[in-house]
Amino acid sequence: MNWLAHLHLASMVQADPASSLLPDIINTRHLHLFTPTQQYAIQVHQTIDRFTDQHPQVKQSKQRITPPFQRFAGVLIDIFYDYCLCQSWELYDTERLSTFTNQTYAQLAHSNALPPPAPAIIELLITQDWLGSYQTVEGIELSLKRISRRFKRPIDLAPAINNLKLIEKELMQDFNQFYPELITHVQLSAKDLSFHNLN
Repeated sequence: MNWLAHLHLASMVQADPASSLLPDIINTRHLHLFTPTQQYAIQVHQTIDRFTDQHPQVKQSKQRITPPFQRFAGVLIDIFYDYCLCQSWELYDTERLSTFTNQTYAQLAHSNALPPPAPAIIELLITQDWLGSYQTVEGIELSLKRISRRFKRPIDLAPAINNLKLIEKELMQDFNQFYPELITHVQLSAKDLSFHNLN
């Protein structure tokens, strides 16, 4: 899952938003190096990723990606699912999307003790309104351009936006079957994570 979904799910189980993004930014393998609050958020993120990777609807969505972008299907579906979440936001939250993103940005802006490069990335996320940008096809295309720069070998993922345009209806169906199950799984799993056991 991409960052809007991760932050949305983190908010449902009271996980620190900034810490919930750390597994996508730095090596979090050595969990004991983090505070209990950070450990909990990291474990929530990992729980989300494990469930997502094994879910049949997600696998089906990945199979919908056409050449030459099939080998990037995992990355693309992560991003496209944030678009799907924006389009169906009212099904999963009573707050407006803009209210959620603004509140989340405020929390992220006051994050403390994050290892680099997390603070710089989070600042870009806020100032460039990455979460809000997932509402539009144009915003998704910009996100794909940003991600393209992270690969060691040059790759332009922006043209993959055509996949989203062609299969949007099918992706929405996949997502709306998958996401309620993910919510339930995260809420149940969060009760057993180490942060709660320490308190």
